[in-house]
Amino acid sequence: MNDKNKMLLNNIDIGISRIEVDKWDLIVISASKKYLFQVKLEYNWKDLNQLKSGEEQTINFHEYCLAENNENALIWPEKSVVKRLNQDEYAFSFIFTDMSNTRYMNMRNCFDIKLESLEIEVVINLKEVN
Repeated sequence: MNDKNKMLLNNIDIGISRIEVDKWDLIVISASKKYLFQVKLEYNWKDLNQLKSGEEQTINFHEYCLAENNENALIWPEKSVVKRLNQDEYAFSFIFTDMSNTRYMNMRNCFDIKLESLEIEVVINLKEVN
C-alpha cells in the first residue's frame, strides 16, 4: 500500500487496511476494520485524463459516507480534490471538519465516538480500476 495513504479520524491516524475502487465507488477501510469510508463516484473517469501531471482540481462526487461498525452516516466535505500524479496515478483528498450536517442512519443518531473531523488521502492507479 502507498505510504501517502492516510485516514485521520478526529486528528488521529487510524491507518488503512484496504482500498477498493471501481467506476462507481471508492472504499477505504481503516486498519482496525471498524471504520469504512465510501464515496459514490459516479464520475466519468475519462475526464481525469484531461488533467496534466501535477494539476489539481476540486471535484464533487455524488455521496460521501462514513460507517462505524457497519452503521452509516452521510457526511459532506469542506474539501474534495483530485490531483494527477503521473500517467496512471491520482491522489484523492477529502477533508471533513464541519460535522454539524452529519446524517446518522441508525436509531441512536450518533456513533460510539463523537465525530469531529475526518481526513482521507489515497493514491489510486487507474490501471487497477474495474
